[in-house]
Amino acid sequence: MQIKLIGIAYLSILGCYLIADFIWLGFVARSDYNSSMGHLMRDSFPMWPWIAFYLIYSACILRLVLFNGSKRTFARVTVNALFLGLAAYGAYNLTNYALLREWPLSITFTDWIWGTSLTTVSAWAGYLALSIASRKLADKAGDKASA
Repeated sequence: MQIKLIGIAYLSILGCYLIADFIWLGFVARSDYNSSMGHLMRDSFPMWPWIAFYLIYSACILRLVLFNGSKRTFARVTVNALFLGLAAYGAYNLTNYALLREWPLSITFTDWIWGTSLTTVSAWAGYLALSIASRKLADKAGDKASA
């Protein structure tokens, strides 16, 4: 039963993350990224790094935010997700800004804020899915116990 709940939460996090990031990178921020970093970008993108990132980072959100051993509340999920997003996207963006000559400061902060927000919203999606699925399983168990 726990495996099913973990799977539901993971798929909710992953789905939210993929959809929101696709909209962000494909439409909302596309022109900003292209104008600021187009000269740094490849002509064609290998897919495996993106796939690996989305799968791994969604698992990190699941483990470090939702299943970290502490009592799972909306407030705690929010704080944990904010800190995870700040750390992960801060490390990425600040390292790029420090090491890459032409990495724009504006993209550093825009992407940092986006990544932190996306981490949090994706964690909320997992939390909500987990809460709904847990209630449904508890209701089913209650129905079986009373029968």
